[in-house]
Parts: sequence; C-alpha cells; structure tokens
Amino acid sequence: MGFEFRITAGLTPEQRQHIAQLLELAARPPGGAMPDTDARLTDAGLYICQYLRPEPWHGLEALRAWFDTHGVRHTVGEIDD
Repeated sequence: MGFEFRITAGLTPEQRQHIAQLLELAARPPGGAMPDTDARLTDAGLYICQYLRPEPWHGLEALRAWFDTHGVRHTVGEIDD
C-alpha cells in the first residue's frame, strides 16, 4: 500500500495508446523511472500508486509534460480508502 491517486482525463483512443507507450517506456529496466510506482490506464484516466512518495507525478515527468504539451485537461485526486 502506498499513496494512491486518480488522474481523471477524457482521452481519445489515440491518446490512450500514446500514454500506454509512455508508461511502458518509463517502466523499462535498467533504471526505469518508476521503480516504486504502479501506473495504469483506467476507463476514467490513470490510476497511480506511489509506494514511497506522496507525489503523483514522481517518475512520470514525461507523461505530465505530454499532458501539458497536448493540452489534455485533467484533475488529480488522492484516493483515501
């Protein structure tokens, strides 16, 4: 269990495909940018669990930059269960 976040965004199928590729690249060893992060596409956007940090974008800077560059409106919310 870690710090869980929901990033809600209306994404086109093409955007979802590109984000899936970004997540795959970020998770690849050696020295993948996300060793302590679980990030998955969901129907509503993204689910992110940061195991060590309360920062949703840690290790996902390229994804955040892509959202900003492409004008993808999104909201970030912490999941408290």
